[in-house]
Amino acid sequence: MLTAQQSPHPTLSPYANNNNNTPSNPAREAPVVVDKRQVPAKSLRRRAESVSSPNRNGTEFHHTHSQKDKDREEYRAPTHSTSFMHWTKIRTVGKNKPKARRGHTMTLVGEKIFIFGGSDSEVCFNDLYIFDAETYWWSVQKTKGMVPPPKPCRALTANLIGDYIFYFAGGDGPVYYNSLYLLNTKTLLWEKPEVRGQIPNPRRAHSSWVFNDLLYIFAGGDGMAALNDIYVLKRDDGNPNTSINNSPAGKSKVNGYQDMNSISNSIDNYSDSNSFSENKDNVYEGGNISQRNIQHSNSGNYRNHVRNNNRDDDDDIPPNPNLRFVWTKLTTTGEAPSPRGYHTSTLIGNKVVVYGGSDGHKCFSEVYILDLERNHWSRIVSNKSIPRLSHTATQVGSYLFIIGGHDVNHYSHSILLLNLVTLRWELRRVYGERPSNRGYHSAVLFDSRIFLFGGYDGHKIFDDMYVLDLSASAYLPQITEFEIGGILD
Repeated sequence: MLTAQQSPHPTLSPYANNNNNTPSNPAREAPVVVDKRQVPAKSLRRRAESVSSPNRNGTEFHHTHSQKDKDREEYRAPTHSTSFMHWTKIRTVGKNKPKARRGHTMTLVGEKIFIFGGSDSEVCFNDLYIFDAETYWWSVQKTKGMVPPPKPCRALTANLIGDYIFYFAGGDGPVYYNSLYLLNTKTLLWEKPEVRGQIPNPRRAHSSWVFNDLLYIFAGGDGMAALNDIYVLKRDDGNPNTSINNSPAGKSKVNGYQDMNSISNSIDNYSDSNSFSENKDNVYEGGNISQRNIQHSNSGNYRNHVRNNNRDDDDDIPPNPNLRFVWTKLTTTGEAPSPRGYHTSTLIGNKVVVYGGSDGHKCFSEVYILDLERNHWSRIVSNKSIPRLSHTATQVGSYLFIIGGHDVNHYSHSILLLNLVTLRWELRRVYGERPSNRGYHSAVLFDSRIFLFGGYDGHKIFDDMYVLDLSASAYLPQITEFEIGGILD
């Protein structure tokens, strides 16, 4: 069974064992939201709005209400079977809707979705929005603590541990970060902790997960090369020799590479010109990056420019001495994934499923499993080879829902289901007003619905919110005990 055992390592609870009065692990209370308003009654009828249904030929069109129906706020039942999953472009309420963005984070806290970071075609953001998944109400939140708050950035990661969201790395233009910030979801207070140990180099387009209250960071790009290293963050117990591995991690080779900067396939060059590099001329041409851009990004001047800038992430804000953490570079065994970014890593029990991504030249289709009890990689064999990058992966019971992304030739709107028991790809019929083709969006599962926000299709950046209702498949999230099959060591 995929049940995680208790970790022998200290947890990441920010205020554990300190002398202040902040609880280390408060009860699972709903977060305090500053912007608390009375919600119009019509917003509570969220699932009655924008209902979509198939026509007689099985294709899709949008079921709409007449103005009279809207005025009466009446619900007209859908004509299609509710047994099928269906998309809905929802009508949100509240005046504080986020600007269009990509490369942002979405973190579910109770029934609230915290959205932070990302960028449009010009600038990166560091504003915090909260979306109520029950009422569909948007609110922009004023945070406290650090002045200024974390720098604007995109392609960062966000993980909820207790009452805190851990935001790590990301970047803005040619600058890459390795900063760690904590946001208290109850007080909306920003904190900058003290960190030591084997601190990860600056990066973005990495992935992360939390296992036994330890934060794991995997892969990404640092502006010079694609990466496939793993770092683990835990609370600092004061022991300078603390390590997550059985023995302290040294400067060991990663997949045979002594120096990751020597890898020639830079992740800085891909179809999304703003994903890793600010070179506006990046072009994706039939699966290959144009040669002029490879030469540009691999040139000595460019590498020196990135090397000199991606360390310049000091915000001059002193860290909180009561928040101390230590990074450790993890040593693994088995066949590790090749260096990559814009992949997904999904925690399933005590294992992590890594899928897709790109190294700047190739879009990957492989699926890898990392056993967190043994720190051992395995590559699996499935029934299809489906390349993806900049997609989302959401666990729904014994399935992994892969939505959108780039597939070497174009952006996609498709939903792919990876059966975690058989490790075979499956297709399900989905109706409704589906999102347009896109990547670099984000998605979370709440109450048998997957919420999807934002993204980019190569030309346009989106600010829309969609909901995928699981309908008859709503039982899937209740499946918690199963074994991942098809693992090859």
